[in-house]
Amino acid sequence: MYRALALTGLRKGELASLTVGQLDFDGPAAYAILNAADEKNRQGSSIPLRSDLATEFSSWIEEMLSGLQDDARRSRKPIPARLPASTPLFDVPSGLTRVFDRDLAAAGIPKRDERDRVVDIHALRVTFRTHLCAAHVPLRTAQAAMRHSKPELTANIYTDPKLLDVAGAIETLPALSLTPTDATTIATTAATVGPTRRRATS
Repeated sequence: MYRALALTGLRKGELASLTVGQLDFDGPAAYAILNAADEKNRQGSSIPLRSDLATEFSSWIEEMLSGLQDDARRSRKPIPARLPASTPLFDVPSGLTRVFDRDLAAAGIPKRDERDRVVDIHALRVTFRTHLCAAHVPLRTAQAAMRHSKPELTANIYTDPKLLDVAGAIETLPALSLTPTDATTIATTAATVGPTRRRATS
């Protein structure tokens, strides 16, 4: 469940609203289809799914179907060929925040970081955005993935600058190394300009 939140940028309530009928695995890319009523901006969205996450979702659906079929066999009822489209993808508990806090404690992760920021379920959206930034995804694309109305929100609120590879970015700058000819030209220019400036200011 945490992995799904961190790799999609979905909010807790949005993930809880998803049913198996809202997953589309048929095209070149898999999508989770959010209903407008379940989305914060009330517009409805198609959320792209990483191929490995889509595979995990598909396996999870098969596992749920297998459990439903086993129940039907034990009850001597007709065995379903597929899950009802209205079946929730996850049983997201109402107390997920408390569960998350317990998992943080079990993993030895402080509730507050060194900058006194609170680590909570919604922080996984910051994780999602920061990973996009670290992968050099353009801001406009990241804004669309986050479903933000303004790029400033994506860039300033949902990006952790401490996790960005600024040193690596500096290393991508051109070397601007000087050839012997360049060095000679600079030295000659300095020798010529220097006395001129001294005369002009004397």
